[in-house]
Amino acid sequence: MIKRVFFDTNLLLDLLDERPGFETVAQILQLHSDERIHICVSVLSLANIAYVLRKRESAYTIPTLKQIAVLLDVLPIDAEQFDRALMLDGPDFEDLLQASCAITNGCECIVTRNVKDFKIKPGLKESQALPPVYSPPEFLELYHS
Repeated sequence: MIKRVFFDTNLLLDLLDERPGFETVAQILQLHSDERIHICVSVLSLANIAYVLRKRESAYTIPTLKQIAVLLDVLPIDAEQFDRALMLDGPDFEDLLQASCAITNGCECIVTRNVKDFKIKPGLKESQALPPVYSPPEFLELYHS
């Protein structure tokens, strides 16, 4: 059974904006609240969320970030993870950083709305196997099977 789950930034934005499918993300967060899984996010996700909220001139930027930091495990991204991301092969460097963070911190899967963006190949280091990548509905289906 999967226990350590890496959440991509888009899931948190879906939840904050109540985008289509946010209910499924909320169900996964409930599993975390019930201590049935452990959800991790990278510090990069919080920086991206701050950027999006600031663009909207939101007064809720800092309180929202604090709430996420209290609820979820915020993982650092360091120079080693940056270097590791450079060795991966994929279409979007931000997603390579997220994948490197998930790999380094032992996450058993990545959950994202944009599964196609995580078509990442090991690149120069064969030992950097990417954990499975699921959409929120796929993750829930797997979890409940």
